[in-house]
Amino acid sequence: MSSDTTMTPFPPEKKERLVIIFHPKRVSLIFFYVFSVALVIMGVAFLSASTYGAIPTTLISWVLGNAAILFGIFLFARTEMKRTFTLYIITTWNVRIRKGIFRRKTTRLFYDEISECRTKMYPEEQRVGMGDVEICSKNAGNEQVLIFEEVENPDGVRMIILKFIDTMPYPLPWGHLERD
Repeated sequence: MSSDTTMTPFPPEKKERLVIIFHPKRVSLIFFYVFSVALVIMGVAFLSASTYGAIPTTLISWVLGNAAILFGIFLFARTEMKRTFTLYIITTWNVRIRKGIFRRKTTRLFYDEISECRTKMYPEEQRVGMGDVEICSKNAGNEQVLIFEEVENPDGVRMIILKFIDTMPYPLPWGHLERD
């Protein structure tokens, strides 16, 4: 490259690009995880006690022990599925929340529609490095439109979103899309 050529900046992107996908932290659902494991342990202990003769072996004791185990497994699986199938997505054009397994619902907000982005952390959440990111829309006044609940490093997520808001290209590459 010669010294008299000038560098031109990259043209604005015509395609949307994925920046990051993340989930709520597991620690936010710790009560359900602990309770489900306690139910499984209690069911196994109940069945073991009836097997060794500490509790009379009857149909009721067998059903209660197995029900506790099955309910504990179901609660654990449901909690993990709820966490796994809640996606917080940041792209170069918008932020999205996708929830659900069979009936997925996606809510998105383009960067030119965002009026405010703030974090909310309780002292307990702050100790483990998690909190909420609240994103407000210009169209809905100052109402919260999207909330990334119990995410790790909410200040970092907020800074990523604010950086995209500050560096929006003009004309908007997503101007041709219909808004929800």
